[in-house]
Amino acid sequence: MEKKLKKVQRGAAVGFVILKILRIFLLIGIVATIAALVILAVVNENDLPLDAVKDGKLVLDMQDLDLSQLNLDAVPDVGGLIQDGVLTLDLKDAKLVIMLLVAAGILVLAAIYVLLLVAGNLFKHMKAEDTPFTAGNVRRLNLLGILNVAFWACSIALGYFVVSEIVRRLALPGDSVSVSLSLSSLLIALIFFFLARLFSFGKAQGEALAAAQTAPAPVYEPAPAVEAAPVYQAPVPEPAPVAEEPAPVIEATPAEAVEPPAEPEA
Repeated sequence: MEKKLKKVQRGAAVGFVILKILRIFLLIGIVATIAALVILAVVNENDLPLDAVKDGKLVLDMQDLDLSQLNLDAVPDVGGLIQDGVLTLDLKDAKLVIMLLVAAGILVLAAIYVLLLVAGNLFKHMKAEDTPFTAGNVRRLNLLGILNVAFWACSIALGYFVVSEIVRRLALPGDSVSVSLSLSSLLIALIFFFLARLFSFGKAQGEALAAAQTAPAPVYEPAPAVEAAPVYQAPVPEPAPVAEEPAPVIEATPAEAVEPPAEPEA
């Protein structure tokens, strides 16, 4: 049992280190993205050192670009932005759209960072505790499931808002905005909820086993003595009264000593 526990702890330690490294890179990406957002907010779009900027508009001749890998015939005339092979885009609206996309990216990275942080905390406790089946780990697994469901719902709302703003800012065609729904987050949430139930069951089993091992041996108290029923004793008869001394026996005279009566004479 201890060998299996050591394997679990080593695996949790490796997972904790990997998630910590991912969080560091993710944190660097979040800081860089925030810096890019600040730069976009500060810089005036009219001051961009681009030859294609004219009167606050970006004018690009699609024919001058190296688009050898792109089939220009397949590029649609998006809302009239591309006319005669020339892309005309309002820099202010384009800047707002880019800032919106960058802000949405920051939110997505922050959500992933929170998930990695909770998962790393789970691995941290699994490598330090004597058993992975603890109440704290059950709560963390449930939290991961709830976070996945919440992030799934927020991603739908955020995607709808971003796409709507892009369509509105760039005057793209289409009255309705469609957002693709990904069920991967829901599937991951269901897995975390199932693992939480599994860990809860393991916790209950471990507590029952520990209670059975540490329970004191039962002490059997002697049964209370039952008083025996009184033995029936027959009444002892009173001794018979002593009879008075018998009258003295008169000894008979021996027969030979008794003379027979004389026979009468004829």
